[in-house]
Amino acid sequence: MVRRIVRGLKRRVFGIRDLPDHRHYLFQELCEYLGGRRVRRVLEIGPKDGLDTRRLLTLDPERLTLIDLPRLETSNRVWLRQIDSPRIQYLSANLMYSEQVATLEPFDVVWCTGVLYHNPEQLRLVRRLYDLLAPGGVLVLESATVRRRRLHRENCVEIIYPPSEETKRRYHLSANITHLPSARAIASWLEMVGFGPITRSGCHRRLSGKLAAARAAFLAAKPLAPKPGTYYSFPGEEGYEVGKAL
Repeated sequence: MVRRIVRGLKRRVFGIRDLPDHRHYLFQELCEYLGGRRVRRVLEIGPKDGLDTRRLLTLDPERLTLIDLPRLETSNRVWLRQIDSPRIQYLSANLMYSEQVATLEPFDVVWCTGVLYHNPEQLRLVRRLYDLLAPGGVLVLESATVRRRRLHRENCVEIIYPPSEETKRRYHLSANITHLPSARAIASWLEMVGFGPITRSGCHRRLSGKLAAARAAFLAAKPLAPKPGTYYSFPGEEGYEVGKAL
């Protein structure tokens, strides 16, 4: 509450408009993680307002690929014209259902904020992100999490289906959200598909405890010698890789 009041005062008294948000702090953590290492290819999923796109360009990649839903291309093109960088490749496609995605070369960094909880196939989405990374690459994953307070510390998924008008209004959710994972569930999915080490970000807590309770972010590395988890794996059988279903 105090931080929110201070931020409001700064806006009114000092005219400060572009105060850091949680994605600003998350990007700082990515830079610290990279430690000055040059990245050649970066993928941003769901670029929103272009702020993260500008930040990612400061990593000086050879290519920054943006992917967003076709219905958002018109609005995205407005701020893309302002950036006007020859290093940007824009794909109007659904990450989970487009054949274009399969043709992309592996990335050194995948930036995915505010996307996971909008997709009903969340484990498969995490696996898709894993497959898009080159060995040694890093995923930055941020998402809304469970809303019921008693579930915050659990390793679980909160089902919100069918989403009633009351539920959407109380939780401030859009109609396409059907379930919300806990922070522990997201960490479990990352580990199941093969990521490691996995680091929980503190970007939300730097703004408010309330925000930190409702969202979670992670930096997760794809090992140089990846070993994704399997299930139905018996002696003499390879089993099935987690999230790899057709």
